Amino acid sequence: INYSEIEITDKVVLFLGINRSTYYTKGISFFEKAIEIIREKYPDKVEVIIAENLPYQEYISLYDRAHIVLDQVYGFDQGYNALEAMAKGKVVFTGAENEFTKHYNLTEPVAINALPDVDSLVNELSFLIENAAGIIAIGKRARTFIEKEHHYTKIAEKYLEAWKKL
Repeated sequence: INYSEIEITDKVVLFLGINRSTYYTKGISFFEKAIEIIREKYPDKVEVIIAENLPYQEYISLYDRAHIVLDQVYGFDQGYNALEAMAKGKVVFTGAENEFTKHYNLTEPVAINALPDVDSLVNELSFLIENAAGIIAIGKRARTFIEKEHHYTKIAEKYLEAWKKL
């Protein structure tokens, strides 16, 4: 997955992809409410992209423009969509609970732990919108994390090691 360092030249771009079949299990309503508040609070500082029922290529072209991807609020760690966004160097709001940070011995965030709490989401988004350097730093750490813990050849080697032990 290609990586390009985040550049924020004008507005911070937020992306929310909605899949109606996982709407409730991912807690999308919390993101929608937070977005409403953020749009009012920062009308000249944010662009919000909401993608729903789009062909894959159109979805990805919009997603690639984002600095921040809103993924899910009910996870303890990341699913594939979040990992792909992190590989691209985006800041992802997803599961990044204490169990996740302890397991990987993380001392700095590689993703934002998205809680099912609108105020928490607004506070986290506000901090990043007001501190663009934080977006860039987390994006870089996210990519480094993916290269270290989720690189496809390293994962394939782990599968081979486990298979050989059988």
